[in-house]
Amino acid sequence: MRNRFRWTHFVDLSRHRQKDQFIRARNRIRRAAPVLGGRVYTHDYLHGANGWADVLFLSPRPPLFYNATLRTTRYAFREGVEELAREASYQLAPDREPDFFSRGRRDPRTKYWVYDYEPLRHPELDGLTRHEWIGRELPRLADGCTVQVFESWILHRDYEFGLGLEAVIDVPFLTIEAINGFIDRFLTTETDFRSVTPLSYRYAEAGPWGLESNALIDPRDWP
Repeated sequence: MRNRFRWTHFVDLSRHRQKDQFIRARNRIRRAAPVLGGRVYTHDYLHGANGWADVLFLSPRPPLFYNATLRTTRYAFREGVEELAREASYQLAPDREPDFFSRGRRDPRTKYWVYDYEPLRHPELDGLTRHEWIGRELPRLADGCTVQVFESWILHRDYEFGLGLEAVIDVPFLTIEAINGFIDRFLTTETDFRSVTPLSYRYAEAGPWGLESNALIDPRDWP
């Protein structure tokens, strides 16, 4: 059966269709220029302390443009430490959480399905829930310098909209100025890069810890 969800990669599109996408990206950048400066577009609200953001920016070689995910080195470090703690938790306590659908029950009054669930406490994790144990381990793993990150960026040619780009940038936060500074650096070569200098942070330096979600809003509607 033919896969209905297959798409054509940007690099395999006709020149005409690539140009159509380029114009769409350029128009978004132009509309956001009063806020973002005219070189980049993002639907993530940049509040001055972002650890990551999705952005679009143009190559000086039309119709190429970049569909990029940017992260700070501190954000990448937090991800690495959290993944290390999560893996350690499963080595100590295998997954015994009940299946999501088995947690539900039908409320006899409202007839809606409700989910009453108390996170499982694991004896192997000192009686803590997995989330609690991971949170407890983060300072120890971070301060132990067990995770290193590198400033780097890598191109992906399998994106549907533009050329894919993943970048880890050595800046405290992703501000408009920091993003434009990265664009300047990247466009000098438009190639992959990896620094030779490893970076680690203390727990207090790498924060804020926990889930970081960005509000999705057009720049013209920012406060």
